[in-house]
Amino acid sequence: MHSLKEKKLIISEDCKIVDAIKKINASKIKILFVIDKKKKLIGSISSGDIRRSIRKKIDPKKQVDTIMCKKPKFVYEGSKISFSKDYLISLPVVNKKKEIIKFYFSKSTRKKKENTIFLMAGGKGKRLLPLTKNTPKPLLKIKGVPIIEKIIRDFRSQGYINFIISVNYLGNKIIKYLGDGKKLKVNISYIIEKNYLGTAGSLSLINIKKTHFPMIVVNSDLISEIDYNNLINYHQKKKANLTICAKNKVFEMPYGEILLNNNLVKKIIEKPVSYHLVNAGIYVIDRSVIQNLSKNKKLMMNVLITNLLKKNRNILSYPIYEKWLDIGNKTDFLKINKII
Repeated sequence: MHSLKEKKLIISEDCKIVDAIKKINASKIKILFVIDKKKKLIGSISSGDIRRSIRKKIDPKKQVDTIMCKKPKFVYEGSKISFSKDYLISLPVVNKKKEIIKFYFSKSTRKKKENTIFLMAGGKGKRLLPLTKNTPKPLLKIKGVPIIEKIIRDFRSQGYINFIISVNYLGNKIIKYLGDGKKLKVNISYIIEKNYLGTAGSLSLINIKKTHFPMIVVNSDLISEIDYNNLINYHQKKKANLTICAKNKVFEMPYGEILLNNNLVKKIIEKPVSYHLVNAGIYVIDRSVIQNLSKNKKLMMNVLITNLLKKNRNILSYPIYEKWLDIGNKTDFLKINKII
């Protein structure tokens, strides 16, 4: 019999991709092992496999064998165990029939990360009025904790302790609440926008010599459970200048779509479903991107990205399947307070 912890790492081949996403999200160990009807190990599904399926727009209602690695790593019972340095943290042990009998787990520790986290907290939160009339959006509370504090705590739990926060609207309240970060056991410095600089303009005011790159940039109205270490590793491995986190959004048209060939009806697709990768408001940025920004000028992130693309810079997407909640308006905010 498998322990409760071990059962969380096993998924049947007839399960759907969406089931794998739910299961891997609920586990600290971001890998699943696929078994067939005879309980034989036939594959594995990692975070990377799920991200690739999102990028390829594979229907999440398809079975997991569509995206699994068909050559999973394992050892036979009685073999010596040696964990490599390639972030392998779980290894199944199988018998002669390739049935999983137990797991070995490597020891993983959360080391402090030097990378700077840049939090955009200068927006006016107009769509959240009247909640933001006297309170900046990052200080609105979810289950009694300000949004920006929750974001910082989530980063700290993954080892990140260096923060820069860009403030404008009611920024003094954010500074007063968070201070230098000591009460949260992190280091916080501030960029104070005298004028609203858009979603990327304040990046031009960073002291590059005191900033650790690659830097993670996050909007301060997002709740996410992304593994930021994996995100940075991906960015560096691909030698990206800027990486954009992308969330998969599914849209179902409530009508039958008519496909035409000139004026002739070719086909009717009943309630078609489309998949779109949307900007999740989380970025990894290299030093070279910041160095070339015009100081203290308004700049929107989409304009910055467009300019980089025109210069043929290496801009990548990083699909996320993890929990991601955007607190864009009053309805979203009230809804999130109920589900978290």
